[in-house]
Amino acid sequence: MHTKLAIGIDVGGTNIRIALVDVSGALVGILKQPTHADREIHHILGDIAQGIGKLMSMHNLSRQNVCGIGLGAPGFLSIQAGVIRYCPNLPTAREVPVVSLLQRLTDLPVCLENDANAAAIGEHWMGAGQGSRNLLCITLGTGVGSGFIFNDRVWHGSNDLAGELGHTTLFPEGLSCKCGRRGCLEAYVSATGIVTRTELALKAGSDSSLADFLNKPNNPLSALAVYEHAERGDRLAREIFEETGSYLAIALANVLNLLDLETIIIGGQVAHAGELLIRPTIHAVAQRALRAPYYPIRILQAQLGDHAGVMGAAKTVFDRTSYQASSI
Repeated sequence: MHTKLAIGIDVGGTNIRIALVDVSGALVGILKQPTHADREIHHILGDIAQGIGKLMSMHNLSRQNVCGIGLGAPGFLSIQAGVIRYCPNLPTAREVPVVSLLQRLTDLPVCLENDANAAAIGEHWMGAGQGSRNLLCITLGTGVGSGFIFNDRVWHGSNDLAGELGHTTLFPEGLSCKCGRRGCLEAYVSATGIVTRTELALKAGSDSSLADFLNKPNNPLSALAVYEHAERGDRLAREIFEETGSYLAIALANVLNLLDLETIIIGGQVAHAGELLIRPTIHAVAQRALRAPYYPIRILQAQLGDHAGVMGAAKTVFDRTSYQASSI
């Protein structure tokens, strides 16, 4: 006897995570495999199908035990059509009907969701967002992803493009962003942005123990290194994180002033800096948000880590199939 399970998939540019999740939110099993993002998307989907089969076999499950697959994918999507329109991190994924292709490979129903939205759904369901009806989950990694929950439901917008907070403008003539524009929030507060800003400061002559990373191709500077040196008291590294919190706060205060949310959740590898990032962000938001003197502002570190995306993707299956907990 098995409770019906959903399969949640989080497709990243480097790794794919495949998880079995039950309707109560318990993570039954998880598998991580490389994406090989430069390969043909049909081969990537074939690898996902094989990973699903392997995970189900490890847990002695058949298709009858699974009510569907939630596919959390990056890029520009048409959720109703089940199509990835375009995805910079998956170069061969252009106008690809991923839902029908994966359904054909697995003989299971598939729900498509944006990966950042899936993380927001996961945190709302089983993470830091539990009990909040209106929230933003922002993920600070190589890029910046974000998803909004309004009245307990994810907000897709008119064209499934809502939530691109990372590509709102911070400085009109600022740093170049990988989207091709300048001054985007992502160019400043992502892991990539932290490295870029640190390198610019070092090349301008800032005194720092991080200078050893310059001109060392075998040991390039990373956001983790900046964090580690900040923890050790390096002045420049600490300034970079304080500045990151201030930049992030500008965007978050604008969101709060516009949407009056209950909760903001910060996740991703940059958020692993914890209080080093969260404290200056909270302080700067309190200075900028109109509501600060009257209503508390909840800015929390994400709780689910790398599992947020697969949890949220699985939840979309339960939501869209109106599945109710039962045993077979």
